[in-house]
Amino acid sequence: MEALELIAQIRSGRGVKAAQDRLYGLVEGALLERLRTKIPPRLRPRMDAEDVVQIAFLKAMEALEGFEPRSADSFFAWVYRIAKNLIADQAKRRSAAAAHLVRGEETGGVRESGVPGRATRPESLVGRRELIESLLGRLDEKEAEVIRLRDLEGKTYEEIGAAWRKTPGAVQRFHSRAWQRLCAIAQRDET
Repeated sequence: MEALELIAQIRSGRGVKAAQDRLYGLVEGALLERLRTKIPPRLRPRMDAEDVVQIAFLKAMEALEGFEPRSADSFFAWVYRIAKNLIADQAKRRSAAAAHLVRGEETGGVRESGVPGRATRPESLVGRRELIESLLGRLDEKEAEVIRLRDLEGKTYEEIGAAWRKTPGAVQRFHSRAWQRLCAIAQRDET
């Protein structure tokens, strides 16, 4: 049974548990591996991609009445966005940047360091850009281009798809595969 049929069955109230189980299987199959690559390494000890998929699916089920999927892909994209938001929320909670840093004579928080951070130095930004370009240079030209457009220039899948004469979904899948290759190259370099 297709995702849209399962959603209709859930909304009708007939065989909800079985339909939800089958729909979850489809969601997990479509999103689990992609979400594993989205969890930052510092969160991996505390966050599991399977848990993220489960929580995102439950949130989607709670809000299902307010969502009108145009296709199975739009439903999967919606659950994927919920999952990415969960990851981002967890990253913000764990971030030192979330702490209120006090300056000068203020009280009531952690004192801000007077030592400039490495990330603020121009030479570290140049080094980071060189590293990124070095990694991108080891990808196929089109893979490097989609990562530059999406992640460095902030283009949407729709904008890239229009320029390449591809559907946004095709661009998104291609970007995901290119990103996975880039991560694999970076991980090999770390070891």
